[in-house]
Amino acid sequence: MKAWFLSFFTSQAPAVVPLLTRETPATPAAHSFSAEALHHRRGVLDGAFLAWMTQCDLDPAADLGAPEQQVLQRLAARVADPTTHASLLPRAAGVVPALLARLRSDSSSSGELADHVSRDPTLVAEVVAMANSAFYRRERPVMGLSHSIQMLGVGGLRAAIARVVLKPMVDARSGPLIKRSAPRLWKHTEFKTQLGAEIARSQGLDPFDAYLLALLHDMAWSVLLRELDGAAPAWRLSTAFVSELGTWRDRFAGLIAQQWRPHGPWVQAADELAQQGLGAEPSPEVLNLCIADQLAWLLCDPDRARARALADPLLAAALAPVRACFEELAPATAPSE
Repeated sequence: MKAWFLSFFTSQAPAVVPLLTRETPATPAAHSFSAEALHHRRGVLDGAFLAWMTQCDLDPAADLGAPEQQVLQRLAARVADPTTHASLLPRAAGVVPALLARLRSDSSSSGELADHVSRDPTLVAEVVAMANSAFYRRERPVMGLSHSIQMLGVGGLRAAIARVVLKPMVDARSGPLIKRSAPRLWKHTEFKTQLGAEIARSQGLDPFDAYLLALLHDMAWSVLLRELDGAAPAWRLSTAFVSELGTWRDRFAGLIAQQWRPHGPWVQAADELAQQGLGAEPSPEVLNLCIADQLAWLLCDPDRARARALADPLLAAALAPVRACFEELAPATAPSE
């Protein structure tokens, strides 16, 4: 993830001047995003995203075939069975609540988080890599953990821990479909979490809540991918099937959120989306999530000209920091797959 994003998770100033300096609004700022316009775009963009992520072909006019109907029935059965909800994501019920409590706690000191990091070689590597990113503009590489922790501060450590602990939940239990989809899903997730946090921050909302909401919303795709994996030789991504999958993704995101504690606005937003979808008068958290979701796909879309044309109306309605975030991410999206 872009290292400048780390500063969103704490009020502590970074060790050096960031690439993009922003002032946090004292009160939420107004925006001109249209829920109705987003709703009309959502199905089309969800279809393009699913085709790219799964590397399956779009077939908009196709009817729901037997394989598609069967997988939708299985998804409905999982939602209806409360005994399966705790296992929707591997380790979620046992790991995530304690992690979130630690990351969200105002009393979490750099020393406490550093002690947690030092016990895990993967976390150590992630922290050192973040400290050596372009955001911190050091002429010489940062080699040790203690120096890296000093560079990152509490906000950087929170982001590093969240990234390392939560990422495996996206691509665990891999089958063929998940193996080829997981890298692209995580790429989208990284963009979506950063954009969601920036949109929230620019409006005076909690960026970490927005980050978590975007994260669990994309992780819900992994639940659907496990149901799709191996159930058919090739999926026909019709308009009807894409729409159904999007609805079930929202519902599973709401169920996952209920397993995560403590509760907060992001859990309420996930439940709202699960129950109502993108309604006519969504909460700011839901509206912001859908904007971040669409912009994240447009950063992934290999057709850069098409993506830019679709992104421009959203960016025109966004606040300046959101436009700056999108432009900062855009150079990293040259097609490599």
